[in-house]
Amino acid sequence: MAIRYCIGIALLLGLGSAGCFNPKIIDGGLLCADGGLCPDGFHCAADGRCKKGSAPPKCQPSMPPVAAICVPDPGNDCDPVCQSRCDCGRCNLDGTALNCVAPGTKKRGEICNASADDCEPGNICLTDCDPKIGRCFRFCGKGSTRHPELCDNRQDCDFPVNDANGTLTDLFVCPPPTKACNPAGDGSDCGNASLGCYVDNSGVGTTCDCRGRYQPGTECSVLNSCVPGYRCVTIGTAAPTCLKNCTVGVNDCPSGTCTSIGASTFGYCPP
Repeated sequence: MAIRYCIGIALLLGLGSAGCFNPKIIDGGLLCADGGLCPDGFHCAADGRCKKGSAPPKCQPSMPPVAAICVPDPGNDCDPVCQSRCDCGRCNLDGTALNCVAPGTKKRGEICNASADDCEPGNICLTDCDPKIGRCFRFCGKGSTRHPELCDNRQDCDFPVNDANGTLTDLFVCPPPTKACNPAGDGSDCGNASLGCYVDNSGVGTTCDCRGRYQPGTECSVLNSCVPGYRCVTIGTAAPTCLKNCTVGVNDCPSGTCTSIGASTFGYCPP
């Protein structure tokens, strides 16, 4: 292997057979050749670069190898979206930079430990609900490259991620996942006192999101800005208002008939 590199470099520099050029190779400064070849004393690492050592590092039980979960985008840093370019562990935002860290087991949308990220590969534990809890969010984009197909149906890859200093990064995560719950209820079926059940941005599915604070009949803004059991609805030219959620076809409004919105099973009670 060393001879092959030696000859290649010698020919490239026009040295012919006069001697072998023996450059000082910087750790990680040389791309692996076809077939993963590197000079003697180096191995082809997961990022496609030649790293010191004749073999990849032996992974510890707490940092096992993590298989890619989608086709990675080009780049030199480890890829948090598709989990590539880490010899051991998962790729995650670690403080202010992307690093290979220990994988967790918590799945997307589950409550997690924000100070010791315990989400599974492809997810990051972010503080949420002002911030009362940590939840696992699925990475879906870096810079201008977005993968909304990694999010639930009709969701956009548009949630930006801040680093440990609160500085905006170029990473994006999916919104909270869709979850079967009752948006006309008190939100207790979401399993955490900080969460309530809401009709999601698609207008069809439901999701567990941070409990809103706007009271019934008051003006509101985003989908989960109202208290659980209510939704932010705009009727005609009126200001968006918190109106009671209801189930279409079921007589669960205090008065009047449940008005449907699009193809959703859930609608709102007339004001």
